[in-house]
This record gives sequence, C-alpha cells and structure tokens, in this order.
Amino acid sequence: MDALLSVFWLIVTLGVLVTFHELGHFWVARFFGIKVLRFCVGFGKPIWSRYDKHGTEIAVAPIPLGGYVKMLDSRDCDVSHESPHHVFNNKPIYQRFLVMFAGPAFNFILAFVLYWLMFVVGKQEITPTLGESERFMAEAGFESGDQLIEMDGEIIHTWSDVSLALITAGIDRRDIPVTVKTTSGTKLERTLPLSLVDDSVSEEDLFEAIGLKPWVIPAPAVMGALDQDLPAAQAGLQTGDRITVINKTPIDDWYDVIKAVNGLNQGAVEISFERNGQSKQVTIPQLATDPDDPKRLILGVRPEQPSEQDMAFARSLVFSMSYGPVAAINQAWLETGKITSKSVEMIWKLITGRASVKNLSGPITIAQVANDSAQRGFSWYLSFLALISLSLGLINLMPVPMLDGGQMLFLLFEKIKGAPLSEQFEIRAQMVGMFLLLSLMSVAFYNDILRSLS
Repeated sequence: MDALLSVFWLIVTLGVLVTFHELGHFWVARFFGIKVLRFCVGFGKPIWSRYDKHGTEIAVAPIPLGGYVKMLDSRDCDVSHESPHHVFNNKPIYQRFLVMFAGPAFNFILAFVLYWLMFVVGKQEITPTLGESERFMAEAGFESGDQLIEMDGEIIHTWSDVSLALITAGIDRRDIPVTVKTTSGTKLERTLPLSLVDDSVSEEDLFEAIGLKPWVIPAPAVMGALDQDLPAAQAGLQTGDRITVINKTPIDDWYDVIKAVNGLNQGAVEISFERNGQSKQVTIPQLATDPDDPKRLILGVRPEQPSEQDMAFARSLVFSMSYGPVAAINQAWLETGKITSKSVEMIWKLITGRASVKNLSGPITIAQVANDSAQRGFSWYLSFLALISLSLGLINLMPVPMLDGGQMLFLLFEKIKGAPLSEQFEIRAQMVGMFLLLSLMSVAFYNDILRSLS
C-alpha cells in the first residue's frame, strides 16, 4: 500500500509541475501568435488526446517524467501551407527566448503561489530547541533547552531553517555565529566551529557529526507496561526494569530501544537490564509480529508515562506557522527567495565538486518524500510541491542542450552571430546534452536505489 501511495503521489506531483511548466511555453507561444501543434504531459505514445478550437492536440502520455509543447517549426515539418507569422523559427529572437523562459518562470510562479497557500492554510511546526548537545555543539557551549533564533545571519523559525543554514556552511566547513535563547530567556551569542568537522563527513551525517540533537521528551529505558501475551513478558521482564543492552547494543533511553528493535531480524534477542539495582539478562527466542504492520517486529513493551512538566514543555514548542492572505504574500516572497538562493548555491557546489553527488535524488526518492509529506498534511505537501517546482525551474534554466536554458543559450549565440546556428551543430549539441542528462539521471537512480537498500 505504501508503494502504491508513493507512485500515486509521484504521478500527482509530476503531473502538476510538468503541466504548469508546459503551460508557460504554451501560453506565451500563443500570445506571440505561434501555432502549437501538440501540448503533451508525459512521454511516449499518447493514451488520451483531443483537439481544441485552435487545432492544438492536447494529450496525456504514460511516462510521467516530463512533457513537451510541439510548435510549428520549419526545421521539423513542412510549413509551406502555413502563415509565416505562425512559425516558431520565423519569430524574432526575443520572442523565442521568452517562450523558452516561460516554462521555468511558471515554475517559480507556481512555487510562490504554493508557499502563499501554505502560509494561509497554516503549517504545524516545532520550535527548534536543542536536546543534550554533544561533540562540537557541547564544546561551543550549547545546552539542552536552548532555542535557536539566528544562524549565520539568518532568522530561524523551524528545523527546516536550521537545515538550510547548516548545510551550505557545513559543506564549506565555515564557522558560523549562532544566537540562542536559553531556558531562562536570556539571548546569547555562540560560535559553531564547523571548520573542525572532518572532511570525510558527508552532508547526510553533518548533524550527527557536530552533535546537534533536537529536544525530545525524556524517556528513560524503563518498562512502564508489558503485554503478557508478547515476548518480553513471557521471557520474565517486568514493569520497572531498566533496559541497558539489546544484542550488545548499549541503550541509554527509550529512543535507543526503538532504534535497536527496529534494526532486529527474526531470531533470538539478548537483553540486559537492571532490576532493583541488580544486573540481569534474558534471552527472547523470537520477537512477535506487529498485527498492524506485518513487516515490523515488537517486544511487547511500553515506556513509562512522561511527566506533566515535560509534556507541557513539548506542547509549548508546537506552533502553527500561518498568516493572513495579505501578510502571506510577503512571507511567500521571502520563502521563495530563500529556497531559490539556497538551491542555486547547492547546484553550484555540485557543479564545482564541493558538494557530493549523493545529494542528487531521482523519482524513487521524490515518490517516497511526496507520500511522506502528503501523509503529514496538506500544508506539508504544499511545501514539498513548491520546493520541487523551484528545483524544476532552476534545472531547466541550466545552459544544457535539451533543456530550456540550453535553447536560450542557442538563441543568444544566434543573436551574437547574426544568423541561425547550423543544424549539424545543434544536433551534436543535443547529443551532448542528452548524454549529460542521462548521466545525471543514472546517478540519481543509483542514489535512490542505495537509499532504498540502506
């Protein structure tokens, strides 16, 4: 079911983004009087099509990884019976340039609208508050309960803001100033020494490497309740027992218990625990299968109830990031600008080799994240959709043949040369562009497969 939902949300996501992107080309081409032969969402032989009153075929194809707008062009077909005014390559360079630019531009417009709608609807967020700091975070003086307010000159509202501020500075291994509000309400300036992080640490492991941990409700590894029909109770474990080791993995709190059990396969499990100050050990021959999730194994234990004070503090960290329709316009503009700036920076780091190609994601990862964000709520999905729309717009602006940016570059060359580029040159350039795109797609698919297997 999860896989089917992922495929469904992938189709919805790409369908919306590709349709809007191609609408940009379509509408601007129509505005300049260019005849559009086909507007197609998807690749391959159309599975559905119809003609509008202008004679344009509107089609849907089965491979949802793109789309295209086919315009009347003398390089592709006979235009002798058509008005020269309707032929794409007869148009002035600036009009053809705007037709190409319109696709990515519409993706930016869509992202802005999606962010605006997200802020109007409201999005449940958690105030970025630190748990017990380790390694570099601890050395820099960060303490449990510190609320992150500003990082590297950027205002911090959410954990997403923290990730954006850290990822680029972390890649550069650049120390950054951080402003926090302590549990007493005092604002303090601290410096996070990212320059001390080893070069071998990847972007995915940066949070763990610097010792950054979000605050979570304290949950000691003490059993609060056991199901008498499940393995833990049957092996002799009791309420009040504190788990210390599971299959040679040290356990510090209940979150470690969850992590350890999730990593187990069917088979015997050795558990060390403390009872009344004495160390004991039991062996559970076999874990039980979760009746709600056949792929999940369980011990049959639950933690102690957290204190009311901890619960109250946890509730105080949750807030709704929402604005009125007018105020949301400015917030959407700022969010679009911030995400675009960070995305451009990351793309440049990928091109220059300063960021790992492991950051590239393909349709498998997009499908999984689309499904996860949709399950979290409408606003989360809007945020994800806006991010992918911006990414699609930026990628299409890259000066690579086969992409809109490559076609725009050809038009600039034509302007400088004063004559159209040779057909042979364009064909060779398209082949180079196709090779580059296929290479990027191969790397993205490879990364997707590794993530799925890990």
